[in-house]
Amino acid sequence: MKLPNLNLYTRFFLLFTITTLLLVILVFLGSFSMSEEDAKKVVFDRHEALHDMMVKLVDGPIDLDKLKAEAKKNRVAIQINRGAQVWRTGDSLPEPDGLEKNATPLGQLYFSKVGTKYYVFTTSKGTTIAVTSQIANLIIYPSWLVYWPWAALFIVLFVSYKILNRQLKPISLAIDSVTQISHGNLAYRIVDHPKNDLGKLTLGINEMAESLEQLFASKNELLLSVSHELRSPMARMKVLLALLANNETVAKLNTEINKMDEIVEQLLESERLKDAHQLLNLETYFFPNVLRDILNSFESNDRIQLEGSVAEIAIDIDLGRFKFLIRNLIENALKHSGSESPVLVSTRTENSELFISVRDFGTGIEQSFISEIFEPFSQAADSSHRSNNGVGLGLFLCKRIAIAHGGALTVESELGRGSEFTFRLPIVV
Repeated sequence: MKLPNLNLYTRFFLLFTITTLLLVILVFLGSFSMSEEDAKKVVFDRHEALHDMMVKLVDGPIDLDKLKAEAKKNRVAIQINRGAQVWRTGDSLPEPDGLEKNATPLGQLYFSKVGTKYYVFTTSKGTTIAVTSQIANLIIYPSWLVYWPWAALFIVLFVSYKILNRQLKPISLAIDSVTQISHGNLAYRIVDHPKNDLGKLTLGINEMAESLEQLFASKNELLLSVSHELRSPMARMKVLLALLANNETVAKLNTEINKMDEIVEQLLESERLKDAHQLLNLETYFFPNVLRDILNSFESNDRIQLEGSVAEIAIDIDLGRFKFLIRNLIENALKHSGSESPVLVSTRTENSELFISVRDFGTGIEQSFISEIFEPFSQAADSSHRSNNGVGLGLFLCKRIAIAHGGALTVESELGRGSEFTFRLPIVV
């Protein structure tokens, strides 16, 4: 029989209901269960009273109706054997010979176990009276088995946890997927889709990721195509300008064409870095020497201050791209802070990672814009925070260079108090 496809609410309701009922039953059994030794002790403590009650049942003629009433009152089953005659209040109980096997004397009574059931019996005037109780059979166990209700309780909790975890697993998968997508991994897909309402969620996230991947792929293809198409006319313009007489107008045109050429090169570079680590030309360099070369490359570096000591370590980097990243961060800091304001460069190592920070005390970045600052062509809309040079490709390219090196580029900023960019680079031992 095929089970119906229950919705998530119904599944949880059934799971919680069944689990609760099982826990109540097992707690009840665990609270009242006793071992065979404890049961024998209880019978022995009351054997005289029980013996008198059982003997009275066969004192005189046996009234079956009265016997059944007595059995029902005490919630027991009674069987009386007198020679070939048998009186019973319910199902057949073992014969006297079977009860006497392995019977334990308890005062005037005998305690016996036949199969999985327990019996108390005695003999009076050639008559055997045997009594058993369904409740007693439910709560009396061998010593090694007396704690089974508690063991079963933990098993029920474990199974319920596993079932609940399986039903809710798509939520953790969805969180992982959204995290991957937010970090730029648009190729990430959820492969496990349960047959419940949450399966629709994971399928929807996959469809969203696929749409985003196609959207960004189209965007990158457009940028790449435009960049390639622009290179040819710009090259021709440079040739034509070289044929003209040198004057101020030609010089200005040449400067603007060079700026356009630089933008196109940045666009192509960002596309080349799309495959991250594969296109890097990694070599090992002594970090203090690399940092000193970068700082010395600035014509006027009076405002650039190196804080603290520089870790004397070797790093595996693509030198050209690494220098571009650090230079771009320093140039941005100089550009967006006052002419007298210092730019602080600091380094530190932690957990096999190198941290390079560039801090300025300029205008800062609006919190609403921080999440977009590493996007291509992204610049603050506020004219007081917008650069007059460039089109917003520098930080986008820096971010891709950082990721290509297996690191990350982050920013912390407060409006009116400046910004701090930090490049985290793994140290390859």
